[in-house]
Amino acid sequence: MTRGTGASKDDEASESWLRRKAPTLLIFLLCLIIVAAVLWPRMVVGIGSGEAGVLFRWFSGTDRTKVYGEGVHLVFPWDSMTVYDIRLQTQEREYTLLTRAGLPLTLRVAIRYQPDLRTLPQLHVAIGPNYLDKVVFPETEAVLRRHVGQYDPEEVYTSKRGFLEAVMMSSLAEAERRFVIIDDVLVKSIDLPQGLREEVERKLVLQEQEKAYVHRLGIERKEAERKEIEAAGIAAYQATLTKTLTPDLLRWQGIQTTRDLATSPNTKTIIVGAGKDGLPLLLGNDR
Repeated sequence: MTRGTGASKDDEASESWLRRKAPTLLIFLLCLIIVAAVLWPRMVVGIGSGEAGVLFRWFSGTDRTKVYGEGVHLVFPWDSMTVYDIRLQTQEREYTLLTRAGLPLTLRVAIRYQPDLRTLPQLHVAIGPNYLDKVVFPETEAVLRRHVGQYDPEEVYTSKRGFLEAVMMSSLAEAERRFVIIDDVLVKSIDLPQGLREEVERKLVLQEQEKAYVHRLGIERKEAERKEIEAAGIAAYQATLTKTLTPDLLRWQGIQTTRDLATSPNTKTIIVGAGKDGLPLLLGNDR
């Protein structure tokens, strides 16, 4: 009886302690859940397909030795992971620029770009996630201004003299120094002031007409050369033929023709020896 009474007292003491500590334990558990909920997004970082991450450590700075790939990564809550989209992306922008003549034009440009995965930590340290507005657009604008200022409006309007190729190559070189790869620069439209555009288009029409006229002149010139060669050939033929046609040969040909006509079924009247030089004279020829 004494042993049973002692065990019962211990149980009652434990239950009494739990009842007293239950509110504290509940508050501690709730605090733990809240802390876990707050820290979970900072501690568990998911990097999706076509993305890469750069880790900033609070005590040592940006980790420049590693680029974090796709998947789930655990980090300390005081550190931070910046996720970059490393896919090939396209953005459009309009620029109003001045040509060599000081006349304005508006270019609508599509830029295809992506961050250089090999230097992503350096991009993060030097520029940051907003590299599109800090590097891509300003560098492209600087290149366009530099090149457009070297051309007349009609040269830009018609993309003459390798204008687009020069812009693209310069944009590539400038952006790659800033850890960004520019895959292509596409000029989608070029807008000139109304009067200037009409003047350029009229000039282009005249140039096309001039090309067509030059083409027709070339054809006529070749046709004249062909006729000259043909006439020379005919003259040479006739000169050769004249040397070989003697009176005796012509008289013999006339006799052969008279023989053929005499044997023909058609009705005719032939006076033999009445023609010039005694050749037959054909007076009539019926069906």
